[in-house]
Amino acid sequence: MFSVVIPLYNKELSISNTIQSVLNQTFQDFEIVVVNDGSTDNSLQVVEKINDSRIRIINKPNGGVSSARNRGIKEAKYDWIAFLDGDDLWIDNHLETLKDMIETNPADKVFTTSFIFSDNNNVKVQRESFAYLRVDNFCKASLNHFNKTIISSITICIHKEVFGNIGVFNTNYIRGEDVDLWIRISKIYDIIYTDKVTAIYRKDAENRSDVSYVGVKRTFLKDIDFKNITDNYERKYYQYFLLNRFKGCILKRKWSELFYLLFKYNYHIFI
Repeated sequence: MFSVVIPLYNKELSISNTIQSVLNQTFQDFEIVVVNDGSTDNSLQVVEKINDSRIRIINKPNGGVSSARNRGIKEAKYDWIAFLDGDDLWIDNHLETLKDMIETNPADKVFTTSFIFSDNNNVKVQRESFAYLRVDNFCKASLNHFNKTIISSITICIHKEVFGNIGVFNTNYIRGEDVDLWIRISKIYDIIYTDKVTAIYRKDAENRSDVSYVGVKRTFLKDIDFKNITDNYERKYYQYFLLNRFKGCILKRKWSELFYLLFKYNYHIFI
């Protein structure tokens, strides 16, 4: 039923536990597509030692996480695609929860659960039952969410049909490529969301790509078209990210990026 796409780049200390968290799922109808994105450590050898016929390894030259995920989408043999990063974990009920959501909402194509950070900074109270929320405005819902997004790349499940209609991850971005895709998806599809926690984001994992500084021109922030945004929540959502980057430029003394943002977006950053 599920194709689990795991992009892999230099995660030799994490990838075994990540894959094991998939193999431990209570729902067992899946394949694991590990896309080795030109790893230079022993990541590939670690995966090759795991004995399970459902694991497929795709090797490709390094091109970044977007290109790795896109290759995984292309190689997937099932219609439902779930993503997991090579240093994060699923709780054993993740796929079963997604299966139940899909069966309860058979006409929908996009589903997501919730996650916690490994340091428990945002631990949620577990309840016996969880409601499914239909989200028809991703930006509005995300602005009210403590993580400022109701979707994570380790919790979302997307039907293959969606990628055929709206495209895949933008390989020009090495930060914010996921947010860009979620926004594009949400303009056409409703998102079925639950706050049930089924994944763990490991803040202590090695070689995390989201802790290094990335120039603004390699992010989705360089392509915001405020003139054609008609939804006020989408406008506010982009402004949230721009203001954060604006503050970051000041703190890190990235003056050229600061002036780039001021020149490109002018008053749109602040109103």
